[in-house]
Amino acid sequence: MAELFAGLAGLLGGGAAAAGATGAGAAAAGSGISLATILQGTATVLGIVSAISAGNAEADALNAQAIDAEREQEIETLAGIERRGSVKAALAEAVGAQDVAYAASGVDLSFGTAAQARKEAYREADLALTSASTTEQTRQSRLMERAANYRSAAKRAKKAGLIQGLTGGLQGFASIAGRH
Repeated sequence: MAELFAGLAGLLGGGAAAAGATGAGAAAAGSGISLATILQGTATVLGIVSAISAGNAEADALNAQAIDAEREQEIETLAGIERRGSVKAALAEAVGAQDVAYAASGVDLSFGTAAQARKEAYREADLALTSASTTEQTRQSRLMERAANYRSAAKRAKKAGLIQGLTGGLQGFASIAGRH
């Protein structure tokens, strides 16, 4: 065993490393630790690190999706402002067209059919504005809920990676302990 360590150390770095490796190999051989045990221990530690890193990577991806959902709320606000602006512009155009038509026919705009048509146009615009606001609020609520769900899933992914790493580590170290 010591010769194997000395040979590996000689390939990697020369005499001082070979002497160190020989000493380490001799100590390992004296304590009953084999190369297979060392390799299994190293693989176990790498498995722990890998599982935790995978959980953290998944958590980072989910947090990025949460940030995207939060930024979409701002876009939805702008879209809501645009929808309401379109409704108001359509209202102004419709009332203007009605007023021109009634005025051209010589009808007084302050009462009667002209006033009723104007009142109806305002009522329809009010309904459209209410609908646009409700739509915006609903979409923003859904985006906030989605962001919260992503953040919750990120926490779960991080915990799952940690638990998976610890479980794998315990199994690996139990297997090593079972050899001796």
